[in-house]
Amino acid sequence: MAGPAGGAAGHAAASNGAGKGFGFGGASGTATHFIGKPVLGATIRAQHVAVYLDCSGSMKPYLDRVAAEIRKQYPDADVFLFDGARIVAVEDHIVHGRTFRGEAPRLTEALSQTVESALTPAGRQLLARLRLPCEKGSLGAWIDRLLVEKYDALVVFSDFQDGIRVYDEKRKGHPSLVYSDSSYHPVGRTLPAGRWQEQWLQAFRQAEHGQGPRLYLFSIQEEPQGFLQRCVEASGGASVNVRWLRAGRRAP
Repeated sequence: MAGPAGGAAGHAAASNGAGKGFGFGGASGTATHFIGKPVLGATIRAQHVAVYLDCSGSMKPYLDRVAAEIRKQYPDADVFLFDGARIVAVEDHIVHGRTFRGEAPRLTEALSQTVESALTPAGRQLLARLRLPCEKGSLGAWIDRLLVEKYDALVVFSDFQDGIRVYDEKRKGHPSLVYSDSSYHPVGRTLPAGRWQEQWLQAFRQAEHGQGPRLYLFSIQEEPQGFLQRCVEASGGASVNVRWLRAGRRAP
């Protein structure tokens, strides 16, 4: 059993049939159309769900409610709690993602608050492999690694203030920040192209054929970054705003 994650009101991206996928990158599966289940005002179309809960300080007041709501519809969802929702890349590779082998920039790190006993057996095995990379690489590492796992939907609940950061390697061993759309420290105006972006989009496009997950983003504050919105659209998932949670209201 597992717990949690958000849904909601607000604007939702288009979401057509879903595929029963066993992940992008070689797993098999049959294209099956799922009946959508309402979660906090949104509709999630999936059978096997993985959830990323941003458990940074500003998010903690809402996590229990979000967890309870998703458990109503997906009692076997695997719910992972990591600090923040940063997506960090060094040129073509997501920091602590599947292909990362370089020197990581200095990032804020915090221990995972995932409740291991609440995960499915497969989720517990996955956590053993995810814990260290995602404690260091946050949401970026989580998405990059979950794209090849056996889930039909990836659900993210955050305030989306951390944003996307891109570093280059002009100085070996000392990556330099060249782009950030973080609410705290914006740098540059245009997201530099990187191989990881097309790899993510390609993986999410496979949802239409039952070979990749749909992406669902639930934000309690900022609009999710533009590239994440493109991933939502590619997958046929949804991006919704749940600011009403702050007032303790019900889903519209």
